[in-house]
Amino acid sequence: MEPSQHRIPEHLAAEIFRRAARLHLESQGQLPSYSVNELLEAGQAAQIPSEYIHQAIAELHASPKRPPRWFAWLVPLGILVLGGSGWHFVSRPGLEHPTALTIEQQLRQKVCRQCAFNGADLRGRNLSGLDLRGANLRGADLTGANLSQADLQGADLRGAILDQANLSSTNLAGANLSGASFQQANLAAADLSGAILQSAQLVAANLTGVQLQASRLQGSNFTGADLSFANLQGADVTS
Repeated sequence: MEPSQHRIPEHLAAEIFRRAARLHLESQGQLPSYSVNELLEAGQAAQIPSEYIHQAIAELHASPKRPPRWFAWLVPLGILVLGGSGWHFVSRPGLEHPTALTIEQQLRQKVCRQCAFNGADLRGRNLSGLDLRGANLRGADLTGANLSQADLQGADLRGAILDQANLSSTNLAGANLSGASFQQANLAAADLSGAILQSAQLVAANLTGVQLQASRLQGSNFTGADLSFANLQGADVTS
């Protein structure tokens, strides 16, 4: 049998991948550490469904000295795929209800464009100044969260709950806020130009100095809201 056709046992193959990947990264002056999202991307390349990646992570936390056998394949493969390509992956958009660990890993990066937080519990979180452009926050609970000066341009916040949240000076230009709730929220000086606010609830919200030009406001409830110095030029309020 030719040497290239020799069969290598699983435990040795995993070790070979791990060693080769480490040597590759060390040659580039990099340290092998990965976010959950990067492991998810590596798993996708290895055709491993995301739910098994999350299960493996949970098992590692529960019993760190006894990881699943197949997980030994994933980490070195992730090193080869991610380290070799130089990807900067943030999130797979199809993820439903991301785990707390995934959220923590993503938010720690401060730049989380197109991240998937749909349906996530983000109540009271400090997200001030984060770059969340294009993020999926559909149905997320952001009650009392601090999003001041965050960049949510083009984000999907349909049906999100932002009651009593701080969105002062936040960039929500072009965001989809249909059906979202902003009751008693602070949106002072926020940029909502071109945003979709159809059927949004802005009861008693602070909208002083807000930019609403060219926004779509059909069916929105502004009862008790403060719109002092708001710019509504070109806003569509027709039913």
